[in-house]
Amino acid sequence: MSILAAIAFDPAIRGVLVVATGVGVLIGSIYLIVSTNVGFRQGLLITVAALSGWCMTMGAVWTIYGIGLRGEDPSWIDLEVNFSRDGAVQTPEVEALPRTEELADPADIYAELIEQDPEIQQRIEEAEGEGFVPESLTQLVTLLPDQKVLLDEDLGEWRILPESDARRGDAVAAADAFLVAQEAFGDQTAGAYTVHDVFFFGGKEGAEPETVPGEDGLLTSAWNRIMTTLQLKNPPLYAAVTVQKNIPQSVAPGEAPPPPVVDESAEIVTVIMERNLGNRRLVPAMFAIFSGLIFAVSAWMLHSRDRLAMQTRSEWDPTSAT
Repeated sequence: MSILAAIAFDPAIRGVLVVATGVGVLIGSIYLIVSTNVGFRQGLLITVAALSGWCMTMGAVWTIYGIGLRGEDPSWIDLEVNFSRDGAVQTPEVEALPRTEELADPADIYAELIEQDPEIQQRIEEAEGEGFVPESLTQLVTLLPDQKVLLDEDLGEWRILPESDARRGDAVAAADAFLVAQEAFGDQTAGAYTVHDVFFFGGKEGAEPETVPGEDGLLTSAWNRIMTTLQLKNPPLYAAVTVQKNIPQSVAPGEAPPPPVVDESAEIVTVIMERNLGNRRLVPAMFAIFSGLIFAVSAWMLHSRDRLAMQTRSEWDPTSAT
């Protein structure tokens, strides 16, 4: 009785039992109705063929849209946390990425640009406020996408992501979770450091978004989509997220926390990750294939029974019955 009471109050087990009962009643009722008309064996084949055909169609829809009974979603796998670029790195691709100190200062690049074209400063200050100066290369390429092409040439096959790129937020979130889990900055939260830049390396070239919106024509976009689809193997995709520790600040009770201040004397930490594409569509595809095989076998058996019945009726001689 205690076991039955535990089952009765367990919502998970109760849900499984309810679904199993509903499926059994649905399939069983259909089988009962069909079998009373065509017989139990043929009724079973018809029911199995109908159920497997419906499951095959549902699995195909799941596979196309990546929904339903799906596998693991794409995610970032942490490889290493490099606290200083002075030592050797475990990922060889990181050696081609210049140190942050070796890259150009975004403030200097911005000063040269507004000196050449003062309208740039006016346009940016209208959006960001008077006296705005980019503090990172990410802010620079976000406001001036044309500079991304020039900056990528100095990154050794790496490429920087602007803030408008949705992939940047995904990589930063994964890096935050890894740093907090590893307690890289102690037992503090993600507010203990500031994210500077996010760099990508590898991946499918045709899948890269446009640097400047609208720079690729319709034919170019269609061609990149086709070539990306035909490229069966996925080259490894790496992400490097650079962060720097903030200065610890005390917050008085009842007051809002002050804005974070980067500790300029702290080393720039680089989080290296690799993209795991997952298998979101593998599970529904296998479900559709398995259901399709059962449907094909049951349909072939029904067809064989029909052919045998037709042959038997054609060979029957009415005169032999008298």
